[in-house]
Amino acid sequence: MEQLQPVSRGLEPWAEFNRIKWGCEAKILRFQREDSEAYIESLFFLNKRGKIYLPPLNPFHPTVFQPTPTDKPYRLNRQWHQTAEVMIGELLRHGGSAAYCFPPDIRDIRPFLWKGFKADVKYTYQIRLPHSLEQASPGIRNRIKKAVQEGYRCGLTHNMAEVHACLLETETRKGFSHRLSLEDLQLAQTLLGDDGLRCYVCYSPSGEPVTASVILILDGRRALFWMAGSKTEHLSHGVVQLSQHAVFDDLAAAGLQDIDLVGANLQSVARSKSGWGGDLVSYYQIRLPIFKDLARTSLDLLRFHRKKRLAIFQEEGSFGARG
Repeated sequence: MEQLQPVSRGLEPWAEFNRIKWGCEAKILRFQREDSEAYIESLFFLNKRGKIYLPPLNPFHPTVFQPTPTDKPYRLNRQWHQTAEVMIGELLRHGGSAAYCFPPDIRDIRPFLWKGFKADVKYTYQIRLPHSLEQASPGIRNRIKKAVQEGYRCGLTHNMAEVHACLLETETRKGFSHRLSLEDLQLAQTLLGDDGLRCYVCYSPSGEPVTASVILILDGRRALFWMAGSKTEHLSHGVVQLSQHAVFDDLAAAGLQDIDLVGANLQSVARSKSGWGGDLVSYYQIRLPIFKDLARTSLDLLRFHRKKRLAIFQEEGSFGARG
């Protein structure tokens, strides 16, 4: 393992943002056997105790596998397993209770399972660019049509105050915090530049910024829908859908191949994102087994039986009502 210049040039500015914002160690590492040109490159985040963790607002640990030029599956499989063995050593040295989260491109986690790591599966939607509105649901298309007819318009912005105001309104409405100040957004803009951070705002007919979308681009190929925020009184006018559609069009024009909507694990979130007609993809997080797993398993079992009893009760009630 050695620390080298990254293949993905966008990773270093992103690493620096996380160092400053969260006070963590962020280093880009390359894992490679001495007898092979194949390697894995990853952005490791370490807390103050030197343990792996995932800072807030990071969907995963950026990880890239670079094989040697070959189209033979058995060679690709062998190279991945060999380089994964090198990476496992570093994970064991810095392992703690936190999980290491792979991006969706990493689909084979068997080398880690064979070494005793525990794994969880997560889901997200990815939309191929350019995106046709014909792939979207009628509800989304109708909302976009409504927003256009009412005079809303969308575009790129460098005004982080406009973006921040929209984010704050969503935080207030939903009762959570992005933990990003205006200065944090301006820092990200300075470090990542237009190639790594693109912000979009939808404006009302009077020129008021009413919804904002913040997009990360870490590898020049795939965009990440980092965050969004909207003003409550404009939600029913289709501004969110119009803004997202504008994002997809602009990213396609900029040469991006697809966009990751970053998460589809909550039922309500998955339902809203599925309407765009993207591909549902899985991704994995791995962690070392710890004693807390026993308590977690017991809690999961308790929740399962509670849901089972509730489902039986609801079924019996609905059956009686049909009677």
